[in-house]
Amino acid sequence: MTSVYFFNLNEKTEYKREELPQNIQEHCRKPESIAAAKALIDMGVQGLRYEENKPFADNCFVSISHSGDMVAVCKSESPVGIDIEKIDGTRSYEKIAKKYFHGKETEHFESNSTADTFFEIWTKKEAYTKIDGGGVIEIHKGIDVLSLENHRFQTEKVNGYMLTVCEKIK
Repeated sequence: MTSVYFFNLNEKTEYKREELPQNIQEHCRKPESIAAAKALIDMGVQGLRYEENKPFADNCFVSISHSGDMVAVCKSESPVGIDIEKIDGTRSYEKIAKKYFHGKETEHFESNSTADTFFEIWTKKEAYTKIDGGGVIEIHKGIDVLSLENHRFQTEKVNGYMLTVCEKIK
């Protein structure tokens, strides 16, 4: 089972780094990082730690994302990645899509070249790359996330943001 929690950073009260376990304080310097770590701990994540800037836990798989004022976290029994992006419809995404979208991604974007479609694909790509910790570098390798068969994606548009969770299917 996968649990997702996302929230507006400005709607929370105070984020105190000192309230986090000592071993993760050094990785949580910004308010969004502190809030994400606190949210995961509040969700029952045990043994939260960071290795090469990727969060890990003793009792589950975890992932973190933030964009604009929003923070998103998830925990799962399966390898998982999450991404949230603020939808900005004022820019042209065609150049980025031409460079980084492949196969079915390109077809899908070309059939409906909107900001929503761009962010639907982009958040899937970023969520997928977070599963193994490759990050944005993996996007450069030409992976077509719409053709993957061993991953499940859930994408939602929420309050001007696109949110995607990607789970690796066992």
